[in-house]
Amino acid sequence: MKISCFVVLTLVMAGCGNADYQKTKSGLLYKIHRKGQNKKVLPGQFVKLHYRAMIGDSVLIDTYQRIPAYGQYDTSTKNVHDFVDFLGEMKIGDSVVFIRNVDTMQKRGYLMYNESFKQGGTIKGYITVLGAFRTQEALMKDQEQESAKEKVREIAAMEQFLKEKNITGYVKTPGGVFIKLHSQGAGVKVDSGMLVSVNYTGALKNGTKFDSNVDSAFGHPSAFEFVAKGNGVIPGWDEAIVYLNKGAKATLYIPAMLAYGPNAQGEKLPAFSDLVFDIEVMDVRPNMPKPAGPAADPHGH
Repeated sequence: MKISCFVVLTLVMAGCGNADYQKTKSGLLYKIHRKGQNKKVLPGQFVKLHYRAMIGDSVLIDTYQRIPAYGQYDTSTKNVHDFVDFLGEMKIGDSVVFIRNVDTMQKRGYLMYNESFKQGGTIKGYITVLGAFRTQEALMKDQEQESAKEKVREIAAMEQFLKEKNITGYVKTPGGVFIKLHSQGAGVKVDSGMLVSVNYTGALKNGTKFDSNVDSAFGHPSAFEFVAKGNGVIPGWDEAIVYLNKGAKATLYIPAMLAYGPNAQGEKLPAFSDLVFDIEVMDVRPNMPKPAGPAADPHGH
């Protein structure tokens, strides 16, 4: 993935002052704040950075409190009206504010005009260069460390959420899923490799539903089947399901890194969404091997 893909476009007021900004050949405005080391970002390096995206005062995405973005600095394309046009001028530790023109983006096919990206508007972004790596292996090692830190933060935040909501009597799994058991069920206990059939409703922590097979509004009323610990569902489901029996009813509180992490799943599930599932285990039985096929997902993504 090219590093230019990292930027999430954001609309700001067109009348902001730009006297201190430099301009690229494509008309992109940028202002670098020099706080970095002597090491410049070099072509071909894998770069680690934070970025923030906003519409007015509303934050759309902000990695400054999350996992940084990673990618390779590719100079094969130039004059793309993106921060890759000036990244080579930056040193590790530098920050930058940059402004892109909505009309230019529309003409280049990067976006379409809509209620957010209006004709004559401007797009603003903030970036801090955190590091650079010579090899993909070094990048992946760093990314794993950052992911582990994020998971610890999310588990602590979920625990605080449960405390604030006065939710008690839950079980916390070693991996960090919180299970509130409403009824254990008297049937077979779920174990690795068994075929499990469940009814479920998934929601964000604010209560907004994003999927269900018991709510007719979502249009798929059949029970959902998956193999326990088979890596066919989000990690939080695999972590929690073996605590339940056939007939069990429970609520699962799943931190984002045990769900979809930094990957948004359409408009209903933004990046870093903590998820809450109400589930009922309908059946548990030995798994009869079937022809290989696409991995299942608890709600069709």
